[in-house]
Amino acid sequence: MFILEYKDGVKPAELSPKAKANMERCANFLVEMIEKYGKEVLEEIEAEEHAAAEKQEQESSDTNL
Repeated sequence: MFILEYKDGVKPAELSPKAKANMERCANFLVEMIEKYGKEVLEEIEAEEHAAAEKQEQESSDTNL
């Protein structure tokens, strides 16, 4: 992992070539992961939200009896 280091707590006007390259590699990796797993992750989130809503609805109907 690469962390930007500021000299004397001041952000430099421009990033070093190494820092730029590292940031670009990181961005490319994130894009690849989103393209590869994004749809699957969103489907899982939607399924979890749907299950939670059904559970909450069932619990509220059980307490109304």
